[in-house]
Amino acid sequence: MCFDSFEKERFDAFEFIVLIPLPTRSMLLMIPAHDLIAMYLAIELQSLCFYVIAASKRKSEFSTEAGSKYLILGAFPSGILLFGCDRTTTDQFLETSL
Repeated sequence: MCFDSFEKERFDAFEFIVLIPLPTRSMLLMIPAHDLIAMYLAIELQSLCFYVIAASKRKSEFSTEAGSKYLILGAFPSGILLFGCDRTTTDQFLETSL
């Protein structure tokens, strides 16, 4: 995101200081993840930040609608991923690939 677009769109939200680096850090947490739960937590942290960024324009009803749609539609794959992690016999990546 460019600072010029922030000035043009009049984003004065201080949350962007946290909401931009946090998904990046969660992507970096996925690299050393050796079990499925750590991978799931990193993906969820990243997606929750993106939901908030999508709904960050407070005066627009389209932005609020987009954030709520992403949250609802993101809950289904999250549940499916958790169900798949539960159905495996182990939580380690190395043991599931063999």
